[in-house]
Amino acid sequence: MKASIEKVFSVFDSIRNIDLEGFLDDAKRKIDELKENPTHFTLSAILQLKLAYEMFDCYLKKECSLPWKTVAAIFSVLLYLINPFDVIPDFLPGIGYLDDAVVIGLALKLFRDELKDFAISRGLNLSEYGLD
Repeated sequence: MKASIEKVFSVFDSIRNIDLEGFLDDAKRKIDELKENPTHFTLSAILQLKLAYEMFDCYLKKECSLPWKTVAAIFSVLLYLINPFDVIPDFLPGIGYLDDAVVIGLALKLFRDELKDFAISRGLNLSEYGLD
């Protein structure tokens, strides 16, 4: 229990050491980029998800190897997408796919390096997939 509390305080210490002004500037810049071209952001996420699916298919066919964490993350995000019981039901206008977007975004971030490597191995243009 004591070790867990120490880990929590360690995380808070790390947060305090972040350059908050730089962090906020970077966040604002990224938000402005997304605002300027939301279609590109959405298309990149969809293409990356499709690439993750292809990577998982490659793994299942034993044509390539992946770390177990990547396999688990891809399986989890695909399972969440096909599961009819979402945190926020998809039929709700405007916010129905918000939970799906968060899950996809987090998962893609987890195995971004593997996605890049897979795209390179397939001769794909990284910038088309938002992986540059």
